Amino acid sequence: MLISESNQQAIRKRFAGLVNPVVLQYFESSLNCPMCSEVKTLLQELTGLSDLLTLEVVNVYADEARAKEAQVDKAPTIILTDDTRKDYGIRYHGAPSGYEFAALLEDILMVSKGDSGLQKATREMLASLVNPVHLEVFVTPT
Repeated sequence: MLISESNQQAIRKRFAGLVNPVVLQYFESSLNCPMCSEVKTLLQELTGLSDLLTLEVVNVYADEARAKEAQVDKAPTIILTDDTRKDYGIRYHGAPSGYEFAALLEDILMVSKGDSGLQKATREMLASLVNPVHLEVFVTPT
């Protein structure tokens, strides 16, 4: 068990705020991916904490078409969608540990609520952007 009982209880409390279903699409590989199995176990435990969460596991080599359609070229990758498979552009590459795990929980809540939590002025400014913006956040284990 990767998520302790006390952490499971805390996560269940946070997930009480879930409104709509969320699908965690997990792209894994059995080749050259030493952390894929552990991440899969973590996601299985996490999605087991709420009936509104579903885990879909996709092997990037066995289902190349689906990986290509999702624009996934590395494993492990996690994509958060709603139950209609709407892609919000939220992706995690690598293991979501430490602060990234807390961010993953918050992202799950945002997708479930269909609300980013951004202020109206920020949404208006973002809506005025003419060109697509590609934002990536890189973290290193500490």
